[in-house]
Amino acid sequence: MDHVEPELPTVPLKAAQLSSPSRLSPIATNIPSARSTESVPETPSAKAKRQRSEHYPIKHINWYDASYSSEPRVKSAMRSSPILMQNANGPCPLLALVNALVLSTPQNLDTALIETLRTREQVSLGLLLDAVFDELMSGRRGDTAEALPDVGELYAFLLALHTGMNVNPRFTKAGCFQETNEMRLYSTFNIPLIHGWTAPKDTPAYAAFERSAQTFEDAQNIQFLEPELEDKLREEGLSGEEQQVLQDIQIIKSFLTTWPTQLTDYGLECISASLRPGQIAILFRNDHFSTLYKEPKHGALMTLVTDAGYSTHDEIVWESLVDVSGAASELFSGDF
Repeated sequence: MDHVEPELPTVPLKAAQLSSPSRLSPIATNIPSARSTESVPETPSAKAKRQRSEHYPIKHINWYDASYSSEPRVKSAMRSSPILMQNANGPCPLLALVNALVLSTPQNLDTALIETLRTREQVSLGLLLDAVFDELMSGRRGDTAEALPDVGELYAFLLALHTGMNVNPRFTKAGCFQETNEMRLYSTFNIPLIHGWTAPKDTPAYAAFERSAQTFEDAQNIQFLEPELEDKLREEGLSGEEQQVLQDIQIIKSFLTTWPTQLTDYGLECISASLRPGQIAILFRNDHFSTLYKEPKHGALMTLVTDAGYSTHDEIVWESLVDVSGAASELFSGDF
């Protein structure tokens, strides 16, 4: 694996901040898209037309896919793949999903999505969604196409993915999210979506989450009880159950403050253990979505570099994921 010294500074990702207790919804990662400059309200049809005309730049990377090094039908484990780079919407879930679909496609299989990206330097959102839809309907990704949700609902979901996606991480089940309609639609693509915002089972934090707040949304809502419990503690005292809830709230708040990047050391270990060598997944952290790859030779976790500043730097493909803050991360070429 060739290590490459970055010629440009890595664009820092915004760390997620602990939301105020008034927040009632799951984590909303929606990033505002370009707005119309007209003073009149934008009609739904005009908005859809504008969104479909948005473009993503395409970068063609060469990377070493060790999972094919022993395949007799594959001439070389080095392969060329077209990937999307970030536009004004940043590291959105649609970008991570498309890149995961491309990289997880077998080397000798040309899909509608890959063909659409391979011959272009940029692609409109409308053409991109059509290609993703074609691939999904083809059934080449397993049995998912046989149980597709409503086509209109799925297309609206895909269109919304270019600005964000609401997710609700589960703290008591490593890498998992609360089941929602968005997660149901996302699961159609059969690409793992994981997180590492969790605590070991033998810790006070895990016990507090297990008792009082199993999801991020629960952790926000339970904080409403803190002022009331503190007032009651001063005036008349608390029952044993109430004392436990107040203690859990304090432990949960401490956990969320200690791990603001939505990734813990233990969670990073869980991610590495859950992925097979050579597997592609999507990682949620810092309120962003990244395409994740477990490098087969050494088992290293790597995220795909999609920062716009590296669009013309062919030698930079991966960034190592070795700690929760990114302080020790390094940039690498694609020839693992």
